[in-house]
Amino acid sequence: MSDLGGQLSITLLCGGVGGARAALALSENFPSNQLTFIVNTGDDFLHMGLEIWPDWDTVVYHLSQLSDDQRGWGRADEGLRCMEEFGRLRAPIWFHLGDRDLALHVYRTWQLKSKSAHRVASDITSALGIPTTVLRVTEESLATSLLLKDRTVMDFQTWFVGHQSGPEVQGVLVPGAAQASVTPGVLEAIASCDLLLFAPSNPFLSLDPILKVPAVAEAVARRSGPKWGISPLWNGKAVKGPLDSLLAQIGTSRGQQGIVDYFRVWVDRLLLPESERVGLVSGDLALEGCRTLLADRLKRREFCTDLKTLWSKL
Repeated sequence: MSDLGGQLSITLLCGGVGGARAALALSENFPSNQLTFIVNTGDDFLHMGLEIWPDWDTVVYHLSQLSDDQRGWGRADEGLRCMEEFGRLRAPIWFHLGDRDLALHVYRTWQLKSKSAHRVASDITSALGIPTTVLRVTEESLATSLLLKDRTVMDFQTWFVGHQSGPEVQGVLVPGAAQASVTPGVLEAIASCDLLLFAPSNPFLSLDPILKVPAVAEAVARRSGPKWGISPLWNGKAVKGPLDSLLAQIGTSRGQQGIVDYFRVWVDRLLLPESERVGLVSGDLALEGCRTLLADRLKRREFCTDLKTLWSKL
């Protein structure tokens, strides 16, 4: 194994606020040239003619210190003048687009007319001063949708933002995953890193779309090196988002047991709060106590300290 003197290479599969906070934690505590972040493209969508990449943007805003820490998404020091005008013009305003955020979407849509998605992504991270490699998992946007209890299908952003995650869900669909082109560098980053980490992201909405891409799933399954997951639950509840209700609706179990059941297919270790390991049925999956709350810089440093300690014991 690599030593901890700046030589531990980590690839993180991530999406959403939990994934963005995990990416930020690693970037604050490990050398940037040893990190690769692979981001979900399942919640991308076209809105008012603009290419919106919500998960990727959330990760990038966190890494560039531009994120709104109160909301956990979007830009800090944001303006609303464009939204005011959209409302005046009776344009759809159910999806919030701040002025600074809107500038990124306009720029990206313009650039995608002549450049590949991975080139545009690289240009944006460079312009924002992010030294870490941040890859979209696929070149194309994956159209995640929800199969609802009434057997109708609703696209992800309409369900998540438009309906505030209200309609009951029977399953998550990612129909474009099988045909999508994996972004250059993704498979290599999974295969060659010392440690493959699964962020404390919503497993159904942020991790599953990544793992439904056949080449990615095969690369994860083939990998012989350590694969560790980070539970997105704290005190048995989701830190943010609709995960609690999804575990009840489509998971095999609720709470941490549901997270264990999900991750045992993909990883060999699951990091979760020490006190929450009791009573879980994990089979061959090792459960490791870890300070996994990533809400501020101190907590993120504590998590990385625990991560390094666990790694040193291998």
